[in-house]
Amino acid sequence: MLVVVLMLMPGQDSAADDLSSFFGGTDITDAIGHVFLFGVLVLLWLLALATALPRARALRWAVAIGLAVGLVSELLQVFIPHRGVTLLDLSANALGAAVALGVQRWLPGSLFEP
Repeated sequence: MLVVVLMLMPGQDSAADDLSSFFGGTDITDAIGHVFLFGVLVLLWLLALATALPRARALRWAVAIGLAVGLVSELLQVFIPHRGVTLLDLSANALGAAVALGVQRWLPGSLFEP
């Protein structure tokens, strides 16, 4: 939910703008933020889904959800003042999901046992 709220806030004088400025306010620092946010989002979905699904299936769903949230929230920014759709942000969202794929290999298997 936090990811969607941050992605759909107006671009100026908002918490998203303040957060961006705090970390440097450049396109690169914003992209790094996207990677982090979407990596965490996918890992949290994975942990939640793994309580009801086998790990491999939960992983596929978590990545699909993360990519869908990234795509839809990015496209909705067309309607938000001082925001816009960028290929860099879309790519960073996808990279965050990919990073989560790598990171999940180091999570203990016991986290996925019901």
